[in-house]
Amino acid sequence: MKEAHSIGIIGGADGPTAIYTTLSFREVLLLGAAALSCLACLVALLFHYRAKARAKD
Repeated sequence: MKEAHSIGIIGGADGPTAIYTTLSFREVLLLGAAALSCLACLVALLFHYRAKARAKD
């Protein structure tokens, strides 16, 4: 039987983000790094589009 793993990300615009995992420590580090890089890309896109919208005004 294969092992089951899960990851859950809970967060919002007004509070901190929490990441819950049921993986081994090595896999947590790998997925945590991937999740943080995705979050950084999303934040960069958000700032880019906000700056672009402000430049039009």
